[in-house]
Amino acid sequence: MLGKHLIFCRNAVALLVVGAVCSAIFATGVCSAAGGTEVLRYEVTWNGNKAGHGDITTTKNGSQVSVLAQAVSDGVLKAFVEIWSRVQATFTAKTFQPKVYQYHLKSNRLRGELVDLNFDHTTKTVQIKKLLGDEHESHCEKFSDLYDPVTAAYLLRMQKDFSKAMFIDIFDGRDKARLFVSPAGNENVQVKSGSHSALCLNLRLVKLTGDRKEIGTARLWISNDQHRIPLLLTSSPVVGTIRFELVQAQL
Repeated sequence: MLGKHLIFCRNAVALLVVGAVCSAIFATGVCSAAGGTEVLRYEVTWNGNKAGHGDITTTKNGSQVSVLAQAVSDGVLKAFVEIWSRVQATFTAKTFQPKVYQYHLKSNRLRGELVDLNFDHTTKTVQIKKLLGDEHESHCEKFSDLYDPVTAAYLLRMQKDFSKAMFIDIFDGRDKARLFVSPAGNENVQVKSGSHSALCLNLRLVKLTGDRKEIGTARLWISNDQHRIPLLLTSSPVVGTIRFELVQAQL
């Protein structure tokens, strides 16, 4: 039973991060052309029980955009394991060229993990540094038409027509994967921040290497207005259903 809970914990962390990334996809109109800051706060539940909370802060400063997404375990999940995760990314505002991406996980029971990517667009290489427990790794790889998860999210947000399916290729320092986004209709959705008219989208992440297996699926609701605020993300990994919903937005 404990093994199943630890598997759930790993999936919950992944969902918190993916949720933060998917939230970034549709946060349009957040920062002015010159600069600005947006903060989105979310609550995570597992089968109706509180499991965690997190926030996403997006800051535009001239030609550069910086994103910080943080999440911690809470409630029923914290009873099994304490988890803290953070994603930081920087990319150019006009060309969406990724510059720096970092994922950091700390826990009292799971192995700590750190992934650090630095992109060099002159040489088309990415420097990769990884730390998993006591295991260290550092190497350089060539890349083409690949984006870190956060920059990929912001690139997809620029799509004007959400009635058509779209995809983008992602590299997080571990796996190369393709994120498919397809429309699923319009509806009203109820979340912590209230009732909203929303666009519903199906998300599917598939590995591009090895067995090309499906990594995960989710459903995302975004506000049906000019802001495209991410309202709700749901997924069902291994045990039960996880719900990642908007509590507050500071635009």
